Amino acid sequence: MADGTPEMPELRVSGGAGGIDARYDDLERLGRLYGDTGGRLVAMAWDDKLEAADGDLVASAILSPDSFAAAEAAILEATYGPRGLVVRAATIEAQSVCFVACVELYRTADRARHAALETLHYGLGFAIGVNLPTVLLAGGLAYGGLRMSGVSDAELIAHLEDHPELLETLVGGGGGLLDGMAANPLTAPVMGALGLDGFHADTGAAADDLGALLFGDYRGALDQGYPEDVFAYDAPRDLGDLVEDLSQPADDTVPDGVISVQQLTRADGTVSWIVQLPGTDDFLAEDAIRNMGSNLNLIAGDDTAYGDAVALALAEAGVEADAPVMLVGHSQGGMQAAGLAADPDFGYHVTHVVTAGSPVATSGIPDEVTVLSLENTGDVVPLLDGESNPDTARHVTVQADVHGGSFGAGPGQNHSLSVYGDIADAADASTDPSVEAVLGSMRQQGFLAEEGDQVQTVTRSYQTRLGEQLRPAEIRDPLAMAGNLLP
Repeated sequence: MADGTPEMPELRVSGGAGGIDARYDDLERLGRLYGDTGGRLVAMAWDDKLEAADGDLVASAILSPDSFAAAEAAILEATYGPRGLVVRAATIEAQSVCFVACVELYRTADRARHAALETLHYGLGFAIGVNLPTVLLAGGLAYGGLRMSGVSDAELIAHLEDHPELLETLVGGGGGLLDGMAANPLTAPVMGALGLDGFHADTGAAADDLGALLFGDYRGALDQGYPEDVFAYDAPRDLGDLVEDLSQPADDTVPDGVISVQQLTRADGTVSWIVQLPGTDDFLAEDAIRNMGSNLNLIAGDDTAYGDAVALALAEAGVEADAPVMLVGHSQGGMQAAGLAADPDFGYHVTHVVTAGSPVATSGIPDEVTVLSLENTGDVVPLLDGESNPDTARHVTVQADVHGGSFGAGPGQNHSLSVYGDIADAADASTDPSVEAVLGSMRQQGFLAEEGDQVQTVTRSYQTRLGEQLRPAEIRDPLAMAGNLLP
């Protein structure tokens, strides 16, 4: 901008108060309102018909036969005539049925379209898997040809940044890819030996088997020696503050596994809680609580040690079971936030979830939880569940196109918290009704303070870690096993 202030990214908003599903709900409510109105008109017509038999009116027939007949005719015309209440009631009842039926048709069409896309993605993944050697050879030749033509890696990354749907389609076919490899004569022995030769209907099923194969399962625990007073947050006023607070436990100088729990007490004594959940610390380390195994478990909808430890931290902080809780997370932290909100056994009252760069489309968050998802289309991570977020009345997705030329999480890169901080600032400045509604609900619940609010805050820090091992990884070195089995 001319004054030197960084230009805010343009946003695309889906879901929430202005989303398609909310409009479906409005249409359905309008239809049911029409139905109620029709019923009331019928009752009114019956009451008016009774007026025709009123004793005084009937008695007047002797004194004035003409006026009596006119009154009777007018009453019958108003109730059962061509333009009377009964006909109008029938018309409104028919419109009610049409409204409700149209909404159901729209929703059925949406479900059919989603099922067709899932089938298409599975089929594409299967085709790639069953022809994997040919696909790899063709891909290698194509890459070599592009490099010889002067196309740089940066240009290839820019192409993927501009076309995120390519990766989303490939990830959506993850189950088909495994099944295709199991049907390929060259790779089938490896898949069978690894226990991956079953049917994988979707990406979640593929992630479940891969997680069990490569990583063990653990209970969560807390490091009792880690100090509780590492962070001191003010009461957040907007999304930018929430992302800024999240960046503190996610900083590279902070030990792995650290989270924060903030208690907010308003002047009237009501208490709410905000939990900040950073993302992956080490992808491949077996002893890291936030590793690739947790990512795979979350995509599959399974419990994690990270989630266990978060529940322990809330218990240590003294969070009451019925107190409102907002979970804020980046990357795997957002996935874990969504997973806990969807878990009926979590034990805490999650009312809001905020995610930044997290694949949460398939997490199954219940409709009563309000969700705000910040996504950068240049970031591949939100695509790793293979689906777009649901366009529901309580799930708002805010997308921006920020392309830094790298898919990493370093400062300024596509998956970084600094980029998501910029998107959060743009959302704070947005006048979109869906964004305004979700921020308003956060203020109403006490998570965001307004000018003049008196809010006392206490922030506690906890270091989550792996506890008791429940199940070891099925194999320790899958690459070595594959090398021994391949012809």
